[in-house]
Order: sequence, then C-alpha cells, then structure tokens
Amino acid sequence: MTYTISTQTLENYGAHCESGKFVDGKNYWKFKSGMQYIVTGLDRMQDAVAFIASIVTTNNLYHKEFVSSFEEGRNIDGCGHVEINVPEYMNSDKKNRNDILRKIIWPEY
Repeated sequence: MTYTISTQTLENYGAHCESGKFVDGKNYWKFKSGMQYIVTGLDRMQDAVAFIASIVTTNNLYHKEFVSSFEEGRNIDGCGHVEINVPEYMNSDKKNRNDILRKIIWPEY
C-alpha cells in the first residue's frame, strides 16, 4: 500500500528575542510549511501515520511539527515530498536514514 502523510509546522517568533512562553504573553506562533511523505511498505494507514509521527514530530518552545492529514494512495499537491519505504528505512543505519529524510523531491515547473 501507498499512503500520503502531510505535516504542518509552526515557528514561535516570540522565542527569537523574548521568552516565547504563553505564561509571559511572549508567544507568537506562525504557521510555516510542512512536508508530504509518501509511505510504502506498510499494510495499514494507522501504522503509516504512527511511523511518520514517530520520526518527525517535534514539540518545543521554538518549533512544532505534527501530522496534519493523511490519505490512502499517492497524492502530491505540488509541494516537495519525501518517499519512504519503511522496511528499507528501518534496515538503514542513522546516516542513511538521515539521507532518506533529506532527499526532498521537488515538482518540476
């Protein structure tokens, strides 16, 4: 099966020159671009979503990235995307895993 998993990122501009904390009223979050992941090698959508969440989810004072949508099939909406075959990824060493995640395929215009 093939799944398209999209993420959304947020950046806290308040953390650049202030504390960035909600408690101080110094937070200023802005939506930024996310990424699309084309996932193969798994039989269930929920496993593909959980896999992507496990390797890309970020949640700190400066940056957040989280799964925002998912669907069955290959549905690239004109953005850059990363193709991940889960068994290949899991059998790779750390360097090759990082290479897989950095290999963004950009659309041709």
